[in-house]
Amino acid sequence: MKVVKPPSPLEAKQDITLASAAKLALDQKVSGAKYLHYDQLRHRVASTQALDELWLGLHFARMLSAKWLDLKMEGDAQLLSPTPKINITSVMQKSCSIVDRLTSSAAESERHEKFNADNYLMTELTAAESIASSQLEGAATTSHVALEMIKLGRHPRDDSEKMIMGNYRMMQYVSERGARPFDVKELLHLQSVAVGGIDDNRYSPGELRRTTDDVVVVDHEQNILHTPLAAEYLEPALKQLCAFINTPHETAEDESYLHPLVKAAIIHFMIGYLHPFRDGNGRTARALFYWYMLKCGYSAFRYISISKLLKNAPAKYVRAYLYTETDELDLTYFVDYQCEIVSRAVKDYTDYIKDLLKTRGELANWLYSTGLADNVNTRQLALATTAIQNPGVIFTAAEVAQQMNVSDNTARDDLKKLTELGLMRSMKEGKGNVYLSPKSLQELKKWRGNKGQQPSAQDW
Repeated sequence: MKVVKPPSPLEAKQDITLASAAKLALDQKVSGAKYLHYDQLRHRVASTQALDELWLGLHFARMLSAKWLDLKMEGDAQLLSPTPKINITSVMQKSCSIVDRLTSSAAESERHEKFNADNYLMTELTAAESIASSQLEGAATTSHVALEMIKLGRHPRDDSEKMIMGNYRMMQYVSERGARPFDVKELLHLQSVAVGGIDDNRYSPGELRRTTDDVVVVDHEQNILHTPLAAEYLEPALKQLCAFINTPHETAEDESYLHPLVKAAIIHFMIGYLHPFRDGNGRTARALFYWYMLKCGYSAFRYISISKLLKNAPAKYVRAYLYTETDELDLTYFVDYQCEIVSRAVKDYTDYIKDLLKTRGELANWLYSTGLADNVNTRQLALATTAIQNPGVIFTAAEVAQQMNVSDNTARDDLKKLTELGLMRSMKEGKGNVYLSPKSLQELKKWRGNKGQQPSAQDW
């Protein structure tokens, strides 16, 4: 994956004037054009002369309007040189607005009140990011098998499943650790939670990479895309990054203010850019993104998966890194892309909730029309709704008990009741039973319409 590095403005052709370059840049901005990298612009501008002229104007305009971040190393400015900067785009502003409206703790409380249940079975959503993040890093296990492993608490069978289980542990950890400050030791611990016990010789859990580690980022053709900071500079660089993480930019009343979404994306980038570990950098970076969003009160991010979208277009994810690195650490490219992904992920989440409410209504109407409603309480209706919304998914009594805040016996009785009514199917798993969800509400209607016959195994 080749990205053409922008020319230095100091090497601009003598026949290019700042006045003409500035006019081109202004025209570009007034037209509402996207924040494009030189590598993208070169395919859109007819001549080299016009391209160089436009780029010179854009470069200086972006320099003047940028926020400069306090990530410069004390005593050695060359560790991160030039100083990282960012321009706030309309995509970022829109994404921040979406996040504020739809993912805050207040929005979550209002949304979940509609379920009429103390808690709701969201295991599929809480596990989704752990599974997709690991798959993005190469885990070969399917989402269905991985979800089954997490829900049953089954021991991982291979390294791919160990990756997913480790990522699940890490996501659980960041969702529970609260607002405690980060230091280098805690960063090491976070990575060790994710990768410990997979292949310790490869991952070196809880350790920074050493000078003897030849760590580079390559593409599928083994072309070197990124050579990270030399190992001897990692600790001071990470100390400065931790200072940045711990600074409450979201409460600042001056130009240092950063919206939590923007800052979380910057933290995500910096871990990937510094690449402090032999392996597990991407998973750690994304976990830190989630931790920061949760710390700042955006509780819906327990259920929102960005990696599901990133793994669908991994080349764009990599390019977002490369655009920033090749253009003097202009973080705009990466943060803009990350915000676009977050907006889509939030929409997927809210659409899922809307579908749950719709399915619940359809199921309730059907239960009343068949006379089954008298045999189902509110909690069982919530469980049945989730089952139908997630075809072919396994449920356990322990999971239901934990998520719905009831005893194991009550959860088991709920599952047995739904099984008796033909809304779920009981299956043997070890010494106990697990319960499988049906294909759809339409299947249930077909069963009940078939002269009262019970569903057969072929229906599942």
